[in-house]
Order: sequence, then structure tokens, then C-alpha cells
Amino acid sequence: MAGEPLEPAGENTSRKAISTLLAAVRMAIFMVMVGTAADAEDDYVACLIDTAAKIMKSQVVKDPAAALEKAARICKPPPQVT
Repeated sequence: MAGEPLEPAGENTSRKAISTLLAAVRMAIFMVMVGTAADAEDDYVACLIDTAAKIMKSQVVKDPAAALEKAARICKPPPQVT
């Protein structure tokens, strides 16, 4: 009993292995999609901050809100992920 497998090898084991593999592939695809979307959002925010900082350097009277508005017109937001 200690040396016996928990369940007989065969079709059920193969189906479980394939099912587990498909679940892992689905999870990997999802993680790549989420990671790509996060990278695009991070790049957009970095563009906003960098551009607004450059705009503020040229302002005589520092106005962060105006600089951010101008930066938002310059930087292109990432496409929405659904």
C-alpha cells in the first residue's frame, strides 16, 4: 500500500496533465496581457511627469496644473484594454 500509486495511471492522469497544462498556458497569456497593459500605462504616466516637469521649467510663474494639462495634450494615452 505504501508503494501503490494513488490512482491508476492512464487516461485520467493524461487528462489531468493536459488540463493543468492548458490552465498554465491561459495564466501565462493573461499575465503577459496584464504586464503589457501595465507597461503602457507606466510609460504614459512617465511621459506626463517628464513633460510636465520640462514645461514647468520654462514657466515664469510655476503652475503645475497648467503644465499637466499641456503634458496631457502632448502625451498619447495607451489604448484601453478590455
